Amino acid sequence: MRPGPEPDDDLDALDAAGVNDSDSRRRDQIVALAASARRAARRAVTSGRWLADTVVEVAPRLPIRDADTLSAHHGGLAGDELADALVRSAARVSGAIAAATGGVLAAQELTVAGLLLVPFEIAAETALVVATEVKLVAELHHVAGRRLPGGPHQRAGAALVSWMSGRGVPPSHVVAAVRGDVLGRAGRQQLNDVMRRRFAHNLSTLAPMLTGAAAAGYLNRRATLAVGSRVAADLGFVRPRGRGRRGRSLAPPSGP
Repeated sequence: MRPGPEPDDDLDALDAAGVNDSDSRRRDQIVALAASARRAARRAVTSGRWLADTVVEVAPRLPIRDADTLSAHHGGLAGDELADALVRSAARVSGAIAAATGGVLAAQELTVAGLLLVPFEIAAETALVVATEVKLVAELHHVAGRRLPGGPHQRAGAALVSWMSGRGVPPSHVVAAVRGDVLGRAGRQQLNDVMRRRFAHNLSTLAPMLTGAAAAGYLNRRATLAVGSRVAADLGFVRPRGRGRRGRSLAPPSGP
């Protein structure tokens, strides 16, 4: 593994309750991640290195619920219906992260031109949405009866492999793809590349829209629905015929 950043106290804002929490906590998380990104500097952020390092560091801290806890939280749902509820819930969280980011930027009175020059808040938003999706991927495996093996770091690495590929991760593949407590070199390079592309997409599409949180939130929700739909399908879940509330299609767009 390429040397990552020094341990970052600001990332402690992402432990405990994780990413699925109140609006005020989401704003705190965006502020903390943006502060971490600023210390890493713009080159590390735009290259995707800070994003990859941050996701690898944060992923083992995410509170992953087991199938029974998830079922109880979602009114006793199980199987296909529970998987569907998890994907929708994660998509709502991703949309709320856009609103939280917009609130942070409004409070800072940061212009779009300034944001494009120093895009740390967009980087923070990207990292937080990806953390939401990695948590979703791990929990979908639990619902499918494929609890990821190993300790927190190995499970997090396996969830990241699944997030990048859009495929469920059988235990034999986890052992082959994850070395020790971090991704192998090839997996780490792939994560860096995927995060760089995701950030570039967000920078080009979300930055001009942050004054309109609904538009930014829609794009975040769409990306998370895509990830969840692909992984859920590969795990064998049969979801309702591609229709969400208000008749929207849940067919996933391409790419994480």
